[in-house]
Amino acid sequence: MKLQDVVDQQHVVVPLVAQTVKEATERLAERLVASGAAIEANRLNAVIRNAWPEDMVSVGEHAFLPHFRTEAVRKLATAMGVSTTPIRWEKDANRAARIVILIVAPPRETSTYLQVVGAFARLLSDPATVLAMLAAKTPEQLVQIGALQNVELPTHLAVRDLMTSHVLSARPEQQLGDVARMMMEKDVRALPVVDEHGALVGMVTHRELLKYLIPDYLQRSKSGKFRALPANMMAGQGSVDPRGLPVKDVMSRAVLCLSEDQTLTDVANLMNNKDVDRFPVVREGIVVGFLTRADLIRRLVASP
Repeated sequence: MKLQDVVDQQHVVVPLVAQTVKEATERLAERLVASGAAIEANRLNAVIRNAWPEDMVSVGEHAFLPHFRTEAVRKLATAMGVSTTPIRWEKDANRAARIVILIVAPPRETSTYLQVVGAFARLLSDPATVLAMLAAKTPEQLVQIGALQNVELPTHLAVRDLMTSHVLSARPEQQLGDVARMMMEKDVRALPVVDEHGALVGMVTHRELLKYLIPDYLQRSKSGKFRALPANMMAGQGSVDPRGLPVKDVMSRAVLCLSEDQTLTDVANLMNNKDVDRFPVVREGIVVGFLTRADLIRRLVASP
């Protein structure tokens, strides 16, 4: 399958008139609705409004690639636009580009969706292709750019090709407060918990941090005293500072794992069916890697 197979001329807007990436995305979404590619306009618009992608892909100063999984479309669809003036990224006034490519797909096509995001990003890393796109005066000129016909979607990728090998982890006896600070400093949303041999015993995510630390924070804000957690959480330990709890008492023990030889399709299906977007990778029970949706997209973008 080549990139040109997911590009439809009726979904191309030249020139694209918009001030911000979100506004540009809305203009491109209108094309998907008008052509019938998006079967539920309200749902698509709601996704764009309320679920602005945390994993926004930008390719240097050339392009933005907003991407969504939604049932508003029956199958994967893309829309492209080229503006005559830079379109700014709302979250960073210093980031702007003239090319915006919207990618939407139903959840069941997560694998193809991830491949398409990566393929477009690699396409836009070629300066000659970018210049050709910026020079296009009509939708027809844009879709006829030769590079679109040559880029093939990546296939046969395994977890070992995509995972992060240097894994940040926590130990069961570490205090929750220390682990929370480490997660904030390293900007990670989940940490595998491993024993002295490196075997996976659980995982700590933002969910556990919020569950245990927010009630305590609110109570301290009001009274300056620590609040005792419910008895079923603390097993009779009484009034304690939850930041001092050992990770083993708060971690999730039901953790979905991946093996190194699982395929991209396997991962995409798990992300979709189990609504999970981060996995420890294990070999005979030992953690050897970690894979998140953001990691997956970044690695697909960088794939040759």
